[in-house]
Amino acid sequence: MGKQAQNLHEFVRNNKQRARVLAVTSGKGGVGKTSISVNLAIALAGLNLRVVLLDADLGLANVEVLLGLNSLTNLQQVIQGERRMTDILVEGPGGIRIVPGSSGISRLADLGPVARKRVLDGIEDLHYYADCILIDTMAGIGQNAAGFAAAADEVLLVTTPEPSAIVDAYAMLKTIFQMRQDAVFRLIVNLAMNEQQALAVAQKLKTVAHQYLDCELFYLGYIPRDPHVSRGVMQTRPFFLQYPAAPASRRIDELARKLFDMRVTMPSGLPGFLRRFAENLGLVSNA
Repeated sequence: MGKQAQNLHEFVRNNKQRARVLAVTSGKGGVGKTSISVNLAIALAGLNLRVVLLDADLGLANVEVLLGLNSLTNLQQVIQGERRMTDILVEGPGGIRIVPGSSGISRLADLGPVARKRVLDGIEDLHYYADCILIDTMAGIGQNAAGFAAAADEVLLVTTPEPSAIVDAYAMLKTIFQMRQDAVFRLIVNLAMNEQQALAVAQKLKTVAHQYLDCELFYLGYIPRDPHVSRGVMQTRPFFLQYPAAPASRRIDELARKLFDMRVTMPSGLPGFLRRFAENLGLVSNA
């Protein structure tokens, strides 16, 4: 990097308002987490935000599959030191930018210290060049998913009304809460028959979280069962763009606007996400 480019890079890093980091997570697969991540990212970008969607599923990346993209670069090259995170950014639909996930990596903790530092540096680069970073975590309560979610400014916990999904959502909430008791949880109920069903699910989880963890769970909203969602998947086109008047699209827009209205000014200095993520990787002490 030339001296002029380096100076510009440092100026941006030192003067850019820190990005807001949202982790979209779930207790199990099959609840629509990635679909929500993609469409919510596009909806937020429609509110004049610069949005980066990071596919943090290091074992089986799905964001590009959902969008019908097939980039030649991915997170694996960052881990191997071949590229920087900003070098692998892919232009996605609706004005978003995507960090393609990798595959075959079981745990970040299994990476060596140099590789883990590369991931952290890459996320730091994204942090200064975006207004909002959405992290689509792995499904389940594994270390990768919980580590990303626990470090985020806010956790968007996705569940469906199915009993097994509710139980697994609580398990994920508990896992994250045990890692970080000041985590901010916002619940999204997907595939609900109606608002009443979604509210019933939310109340059940809120009650259990308060009773057993003394943890507050905020209900953000719901997305109804809508055939337009599966049609968009088959067409490898986000339903929010393909069917903007669909019931699911209208709800995604509501969720995005709620999150936009909840925005807060991030503190200066090392961003909270980076500090927490570094602690999770064991790169800095949490003492």
